[in-house]
Amino acid sequence: MNLNFPYNVELRFPGDLEYIPAIRKFVSELLQVSGFSQKFAYRSEIIVDEICNNAVSYGCTGENPEIELICSLFSDRIEFTIKDQGGDKINVEKLHAALKTADLNKVEEINRGLGLEIVRMLSESLDVAIDKNNLTSVHVVRKREDI
Repeated sequence: MNLNFPYNVELRFPGDLEYIPAIRKFVSELLQVSGFSQKFAYRSEIIVDEICNNAVSYGCTGENPEIELICSLFSDRIEFTIKDQGGDKINVEKLHAALKTADLNKVEEINRGLGLEIVRMLSESLDVAIDKNNLTSVHVVRKREDI
């Protein structure tokens, strides 16, 4: 198959944990069809699982919450951007405080099980941003290992 890189795939799904296994499988298959190794796809699935679980668990408190996942594929990497609707005031304040210290390990201490450390280990970069409306956005870059 002849693909033209880069390209984006945008997914929106309800803020419900039941959707995450299907999202993981879709991303894995997308990567394999795009010429990435099965190992790369599997490790990327772990990233998708963690960032989607965090978005649903900490960023979906409103009525009819929705998550947006953007996968930007390049010949040498994939970039994930996940956006949620902001979560409750306490979680957002804790995340703001941790980001001010520029220490994502602080986020781990605040929200046990957040899983950002494993995401950091499997990726080149991990950036978290919160806008003025408390919309949380996580951007992850994972570089291809086999080129």
